[in-house]
Amino acid sequence: MYTLELSINLNDFNPSYPKNPQTLGERIRKARMDKGLYAKELAKMLGVTDDTIINWEKDRNKPQGKNLEKAKNFLVHKI
Repeated sequence: MYTLELSINLNDFNPSYPKNPQTLGERIRKARMDKGLYAKELAKMLGVTDDTIINWEKDRNKPQGKNLEKAKNFLVHKI
């Protein structure tokens, strides 16, 4: 009997997962999905609404002021 172990990132099969993020919004979405978080959970962590996270991820607007610092900290894994 043989055992085969595979490591699969299920995000690779999700069409909304940005494999090669180009924009800040795509980087935020990729980091969030890599950490297994919902937009609502990230919003709570950063102290913003889930609509704000969605708008950032869709590049409708960008984090500004202290929210930009929070987003940067999230992206560099300080959160």
